[in-house]
Amino acid sequence: MTARAADPLWWRYRVGNPALAALLVAWQYRCAERWGRWRAHGAPDADAIRQGAGALLGAAGGSDRGAAIVRRYHGLQSRIRLDDHRMAHAAMPAVVAQVEVQDAKVIARKAAEGRGLIILTAHYGRLGMIGPAMRRLGLSSAFLSATVDERATALSPMQRWVGYRNGQSLQRFAGGQWIMADDPATRLRAVLRRGEPLIVVIDAFSSRSPQRDAFRFGPGTLSIPTGVVRLAQATGAPMALALLHDLGDERVQMRYWDLAQPPQQAVQQAFDAVAQAVWAEPWQWWLLPHVPALWRPLGADAATP
Repeated sequence: MTARAADPLWWRYRVGNPALAALLVAWQYRCAERWGRWRAHGAPDADAIRQGAGALLGAAGGSDRGAAIVRRYHGLQSRIRLDDHRMAHAAMPAVVAQVEVQDAKVIARKAAEGRGLIILTAHYGRLGMIGPAMRRLGLSSAFLSATVDERATALSPMQRWVGYRNGQSLQRFAGGQWIMADDPATRLRAVLRRGEPLIVVIDAFSSRSPQRDAFRFGPGTLSIPTGVVRLAQATGAPMALALLHDLGDERVQMRYWDLAQPPQQAVQQAFDAVAQAVWAEPWQWWLLPHVPALWRPLGADAATP
């Protein structure tokens, strides 16, 4: 067996997604959900997901609920893989139509102020669909991503291919510059000083940045790089939070929060909102398998934010 044939990513993106695309859209997502739930049985990260849910939820994340969370987590991740394919290949209006936007006029007005706007988001729900959400709003937005080109030597060739193609798809919908983590930080400041929106994922815990801070996250803390705080301080750009909430089928709802200044408090406000969403539906947080590495409880007996 060749290396690529043994890679689940190769099978999903080169074989599975094109096969699903032959179905009606609703059936594409139903089949993707079932595929993900089937793969949850014996998944290498199943124990880590259960342990993460147990750490966050305490007694409320018992064995029965833990097993259900694993299934729902993998069902969602499978539909996210399908989003990737549709954003790369489906007609743009059809993908945009999958997204509902809360408080659309508020977001558009905030972006139109001309001060720049840092749109914070998280590894939650159908994150990649933030591009179609921006298109639905009629906004052009730059975005910051992990480095996924030839500089990302820790990634496999297939992981780089998937990451790069997804970045191209997001840029196609969002319409602005694509900036990677290893690019000069001056590019980020330039976007905001031109008065443009910039999308930043705030729970990117794997960053090598030594400048970090502990932010409250439910009854615990996350250690997160402070680059976005320093970026807001340097440019004076306001902040907002947008989460791409999965509705269980092909539909996605973008939920929006205005965030208070100064930047440190705005980022904490964003984490408070993300924590509430995660405790309500923990399977929507992509980082659930990594909880032991990134989250520290404040007290042993608290289990709700």
